[in-house]
Amino acid sequence: MFNIRFYNETGSITFGGGTSSSPWRLTAAEGLVFCGKTFVSASYANCEGQQTTDITANARTITLSGDMRIEENFAEVYSAALAALEQEGTLETDTVLGKRRIKARCCDFRQTDRKGNYMLFAVQFLCDNPYFEDAVKTEVAVFKEIPMLDSDFSFPGMFSERISRKNVTYAGTAKTEPTFYINIDSGSSGENLLTITNHTSGETLKFNYGAVLGESITVDVENRKIYNANGESLIKYLADDCFFDGFHLYPGTNDIEIINCNMNTGISVICSYSNKYSEAVHI
Repeated sequence: MFNIRFYNETGSITFGGGTSSSPWRLTAAEGLVFCGKTFVSASYANCEGQQTTDITANARTITLSGDMRIEENFAEVYSAALAALEQEGTLETDTVLGKRRIKARCCDFRQTDRKGNYMLFAVQFLCDNPYFEDAVKTEVAVFKEIPMLDSDFSFPGMFSERISRKNVTYAGTAKTEPTFYINIDSGSSGENLLTITNHTSGETLKFNYGAVLGESITVDVENRKIYNANGESLIKYLADDCFFDGFHLYPGTNDIEIINCNMNTGISVICSYSNKYSEAVHI
């Protein structure tokens, strides 16, 4: 069974394939595979061919067509669907690969001939960002202390183990911008230089902020924000030589290291990200 659901705060529509019970029966779906790219190139004198200088993924257009079963409450269902399509929302595919979603807005809706108890329709969505994402984000602990004191502990032995560098395996096909959740678990307040480095790509984020015990800090790379649990912006503490648009996770293994320069402060750091895909194919 293959379903595509469009939803927002106004409502939702499920376009169902196969044995789906949805009145919106899907017969064709276009635009779910690899989308095109725009290449910028330059040619030089006395040089053969050309040099590609920039590559940009194009916006994605998704077209769904099928037939809607005309039932007793047809007018009510139809009106609610059109109201939902008026607003920007999310398209979510549900296949054997799991659920993937993409931000979309309806740019065209057409109803055609009626055949018996069915009305034929076609709806088109425009997606500014062409990449699908996982419906549920992945979270990986990249900095934490593991207590080693338990009933099996004996000397000589370690009281705790610190993990500050971890290989994060990213399953997406396009680079993504993660979010880091930092908790101040122990120690005293004071200036604290924190460095987040992706050794695989050489990209680094640094900020110097005097956090207090129990404080939670969110470093949201995709939305270019740093803030605490109170909503206070901490963007001014980002180092001058760091830029939000220069930190990513790339397909494959990413060697992530967290350096906490204040040894008197104990922290834990979670890396949260959504895999991005160039397709949401179905069978």
